[in-house]
Amino acid sequence: MLTLLARVHDGVTRAGFLLGGVTLCGIVLCFWLEVIARYFFNSPTLWSGAMVAYLLCLSISLATPELARTHGHIAITVLPERLGPAARAFYDRLLALVTGAVCAVAGWICVQESLRQFNYHTTTAMGLDIPKYWVSSFIAYAMISAALYFLRHAFSRSTSRATPPATAARKGP
Repeated sequence: MLTLLARVHDGVTRAGFLLGGVTLCGIVLCFWLEVIARYFFNSPTLWSGAMVAYLLCLSISLATPELARTHGHIAITVLPERLGPAARAFYDRLLALVTGAVCAVAGWICVQESLRQFNYHTTTAMGLDIPKYWVSSFIAYAMISAALYFLRHAFSRSTSRATPPATAARKGP
């Protein structure tokens, strides 16, 4: 059963990552429309700046779980690279556990805020007036899904994730 849930979680994450890429295309399209409207028709849009901000938030929120799943986030590896295999495995598990807990708390806070925005019918203040929970619920999704991935990493059977060794400086051609 847990394997099925993990597969579903992975599938939703991959689909969200692809949708995050589509939102980047939407950002480019909004900028193109703004440039065309502003410089060719001398009539700038009122909504494109707000739409770009919302799409950027969606893009980041949809990509975050995939980065947590694949260990694609930025990591400073000076300390872990100097640890032995057993200490490295402990370090990786502890770090994943703490990160998962932090993401879970952040996700819980975001869910509470999204519910508050929904209950009070809060809308955005930018040029494109939409319900605020439409945006903040994606942030909550990102934090909760990333928390699940970090916790899955912390409790997985593998001892450590592989970190590629530092590459040696190349000598001429």
